[in-house]
Amino acid sequence: MKNFTFKKISSDDIPLIHSWLTKPHVQEFWSENTVNDLEAFRKKMEGKIKEKGVNPFLVVLQGKPIGYIQSYSIDSKTAGIDQFIGVEEFVNKGLGSMFVKEFTDDLLKSKKFTRIVTDPSVSNFRAVKALEKAGFKRLSASKNFENDEVVLMEKKTKKAS
Repeated sequence: MKNFTFKKISSDDIPLIHSWLTKPHVQEFWSENTVNDLEAFRKKMEGKIKEKGVNPFLVVLQGKPIGYIQSYSIDSKTAGIDQFIGVEEFVNKGLGSMFVKEFTDDLLKSKKFTRIVTDPSVSNFRAVKALEKAGFKRLSASKNFENDEVVLMEKKTKKAS
């Protein structure tokens, strides 16, 4: 049974996402250089909405938007994901691993991708644990393009036996 729906982002959703990005529990691990400027953020998000290969969604639980998740093509068989829970009352309730599992299982079932990767901060223990519960395996620690220490993680299509 599905617990979440994933609503493709529209321009109307941008102020809500922007408001989440100002919350300390999101800012701790999600850096956004347009967080203090709604119009700059709007332009950036409208670009993402139109960009081929990038798919931003609201995470909706029982009709209420609670977070954000995006997938993007890395190559013909690999997708990347980024996500956060925007509504603080839903943090530390096990929901992150649940919506990531549902979202990534659907992405793999679509057969467009056979592998999904993500790179949470090494100090974001909540995210790493949630991703492991959602079926991701740790590959290595490295630096991302912003020179932050991250854990590269992957989830693959299960091989038929």
